Amino acid sequence: MPRIPNEEGFAFRGASSRHTFVQQLSSKRRRNPEVWSMANRLISLLIVMGALAFLMMAFYPEWTRKKDLSSQLAKEKSKLSAEELLRKQRSREVDLLKNDPEYVEAIARDKIGVMKEGETIYRLDSPGPTPAAITAKPANP
Repeated sequence: MPRIPNEEGFAFRGASSRHTFVQQLSSKRRRNPEVWSMANRLISLLIVMGALAFLMMAFYPEWTRKKDLSSQLAKEKSKLSAEELLRKQRSREVDLLKNDPEYVEAIARDKIGVMKEGETIYRLDSPGPTPAAITAKPANP
């Protein structure tokens, strides 16, 4: 490549040498365009994968927190429904104890052992612990 001296005596590449360099570069691109398109695709793919990795890292803690809170909510709903059922049962029992004398009588007979006058009650209990296993404490006078 010819060097052209300027007024100070320094040599520099002329316009024709720059022109030939650009021609060589553009001819390389023209000769092998699939390399550049492949490189563009690879860079685009890497950018997309990097963005996806960033999004996953950014939202993963929130996703796991949501999952934990959902399972906790399901447990609390189950517990609430069990408590509601127990409340309804107790409310029904209170209503029966206030308004149904037959129910009060049945409860008194079963749980307390109350009898009517002249009535004999026979109980058939399942075998319990042996008498040796039962220890009675003496009453303090």
